[in-house]
Amino acid sequence: MNYNSVVPHQLGRKRRQQSPPVVERPAERIPDPLFPADAEDERRLKRAARFAPGGSDKVKLGNTFDSIQAEEDYRNLNAISTKSHKFDKNKPVVGLCQTLEKSYLRLTSEPNPQQVRPLAVLRKAYDLIMHKYTNGDATYTYLCDQFKSIRQDLRVQMIENKFTLKVYQTHARLALQFNDLGEYNQCQSRLLALYALPSMKKADYEEFTSYLILYYILTDDIVSITQLKCNLLANNAPVCKHPRVKTAFALFQAKSVGNYHNFMKLANGISGYGASLVAAFLEKERLKALSVICQSYNQISLDFLSQELQFKDVDEAVQFCTSKSLQRFIVTKNKGQASEFVYLDARLSRPTVVQLYEKSKKIDIKGQK
Repeated sequence: MNYNSVVPHQLGRKRRQQSPPVVERPAERIPDPLFPADAEDERRLKRAARFAPGGSDKVKLGNTFDSIQAEEDYRNLNAISTKSHKFDKNKPVVGLCQTLEKSYLRLTSEPNPQQVRPLAVLRKAYDLIMHKYTNGDATYTYLCDQFKSIRQDLRVQMIENKFTLKVYQTHARLALQFNDLGEYNQCQSRLLALYALPSMKKADYEEFTSYLILYYILTDDIVSITQLKCNLLANNAPVCKHPRVKTAFALFQAKSVGNYHNFMKLANGISGYGASLVAAFLEKERLKALSVICQSYNQISLDFLSQELQFKDVDEAVQFCTSKSLQRFIVTKNKGQASEFVYLDARLSRPTVVQLYEKSKKIDIKGQK
């Protein structure tokens, strides 16, 4: 061997054994008794074409409002569209039933004219129900059932006039009176649609606008209440200057900035049916205010607390604390003396109050939009 021709770094190197090349073989297809080979290939090609750009099998997304124009579900009193039951909106039902009192039944098929009351009969039915209500001869369960039946008959006949507005307004007020917020919400939703009709005179519009604002406060629907205010201001609507509406918007403003002092003062001044809506969220807001106070002070006089949270007196404040199991944090100094001082130990009660407020945030209202 001529070592002069050998490269130095190659000396002593062992040759690596080269492994034989790996030949990839196509995986054998396991025969599928349900999909033969030809059918399987065709199915894969169709699937690939469907997901390819410009494919012919694209899923079409329809507009909900387009379907509402063509479909009506009369099982829902507010007539939300459905795929189960379709009716021709251009051919409204003409009622033939002469019965004044009729229980509400959810429709499972196309309305039967023999079971639907015409407008003249519905007016008499309304007068009969209100007469029973005025005389105290009817429970709310009966009233609600009869009003839902009237609303259904109006809806299937597509009657939208002053009487329709009066029916929904009356039922909404009754629902508020008996703390049925779910039924109130359904009536309020329909009232919004009726008020939007160009031919409809907006009777009591200010009253129900204030209720709507209070309901938005109850459900913490900031987007809807802001949009409502912007729309009213943009249209320069006189409703904005109505005392009820101004108070409701001021209440929302106080809540937004966390001014519980003004919030409680405004809430305490709301009367009538609106007070039922206020009562639904007042406890939560009191707990929120108490949570802020407890995180700011170590002890709070019950006199001060009753004023800030708009209780009638100290006894009512004590009852509120007792209902929330906070009575163990109430301390009385110099009991029986002229210098007697009753206060809430804010430092010790702080974790409990915060927990109570967090728990109160959950709202479950039947009939929500």
